[in-house]
Amino acid sequence: MKLKATIAIAALVSLFASSAFAAGDAERGKPLYATCGACHGANGEGMQALNAPSLAGQEEWYVIRQLKNFKAGIRGSDSRDTFGMQMAPMAMTLPTDQAIEDVAAYISSLEK
Repeated sequence: MKLKATIAIAALVSLFASSAFAAGDAERGKPLYATCGACHGANGEGMQALNAPSLAGQEEWYVIRQLKNFKAGIRGSDSRDTFGMQMAPMAMTLPTDQAIEDVAAYISSLEK
């Protein structure tokens, strides 16, 4: 019983550790950011007129979580969330988890 518990705990720790540290590549993420920049600004400064927040310097893990939430319909699927509904299709342009991690790495490299 103790062995099973130890294995389960080790598996969970491994799972959380690997997802906590994204293996994104900022150089690969830079061209992917072009779509994001249309609303969030070329340097991630945000655009108040579009209600697009500043992204520059945002933590990589946070960007990954939010993009995955948009893709999964956790965010941006409620009709009362107008701005989220605008963002959801943009997140869909990132075809893979690697693309999400790469663009998140690029965003986190932008200076606030």
